[in-house]
Amino acid sequence: MAVYTTLTDSDMRGLVADYYLGELVSFQGISGGVENTNYFLTTTTGKYVLTLFEEFEFDEVPYFLDVVAHLKHKGFNVPAALIDNHGERLRTVKGRPAIIVDCFAGGLIDGTSVESCRLMGKVLAQLHTAGMDFPEHRESHRGIEWWRNTSKAIAPELEPEQAHLLLAQVAEFDTFIADYDDQLPKGTIHGDLFYNNTLFEGDQLSAIIDFYNACYAWLMYDLAIVINDWCTDFETGELDMDKYHAMINAYVHEREPSAAEIMAWPHMLRIAALRFWLSRLEAWHGAKDDPERLAQQHDPMEFQRILEARVRFAPSLMEN
Repeated sequence: MAVYTTLTDSDMRGLVADYYLGELVSFQGISGGVENTNYFLTTTTGKYVLTLFEEFEFDEVPYFLDVVAHLKHKGFNVPAALIDNHGERLRTVKGRPAIIVDCFAGGLIDGTSVESCRLMGKVLAQLHTAGMDFPEHRESHRGIEWWRNTSKAIAPELEPEQAHLLLAQVAEFDTFIADYDDQLPKGTIHGDLFYNNTLFEGDQLSAIIDFYNACYAWLMYDLAIVINDWCTDFETGELDMDKYHAMINAYVHEREPSAAEIMAWPHMLRIAALRFWLSRLEAWHGAKDDPERLAQQHDPMEFQRILEARVRFAPSLMEN
């Protein structure tokens, strides 16, 4: 279970008492997260989620809360931080920044379908449009400088073929983006919109969650992140083209890509795959001496396979 900060019944009762949430009934750690500690809270007024930020310091968190508040104001079902009895949305709990949010109806899906991919393509385009006027522009904490530095640091720990793939793809993207960065539309993106960061009620999307990789970046990069997760066979790394076409067609119906974005698309598919391969490698190697934490990490090989598949074949954005 990915609970890095353990809270007692007394801790929880004291925290809940500082909100307009009634009395604590029960709480339970949430498995599946990798970066933060999460608990379900059930009180006499409903069900909520407590998040303790394990990687961010207190002054880093308000940006992410502002992103979510902006999107909630635009009409999206997203988990905005609740306000406590003192008028604060961000607390310190056991030395970590912490928030409480509503627990939305619906649940995680076991996998994606053509229809869920079509729906996600439409909603992602709407999300990108809604985020264009968000005034804060925060660079990703796992963006260009991070993958340049981290790839160099971790390459010596890899097999030669892995190291070559990693460093060659970083260099290829550097060459590309040096010429085209200023031509590619940027906006506020989710940055980690895997299908397990959505909730569904039946076949309807009920909420988008976990905005803690949100940043100001290329819109096509965000779309590539979603495609690589929602439309991929993880055993082979290859795209499911029916899901791919459903998502792309729905996205471009809502938001028409520019000529530069169409040209950049294969590069975005590859660098989006590399970003998650590299973050998983970093976490895997960082936890290799801690069996409990290692067991909580995602398998880096999934995204190595995806990157290798995108190097072999990256379809055109407008291919039908």
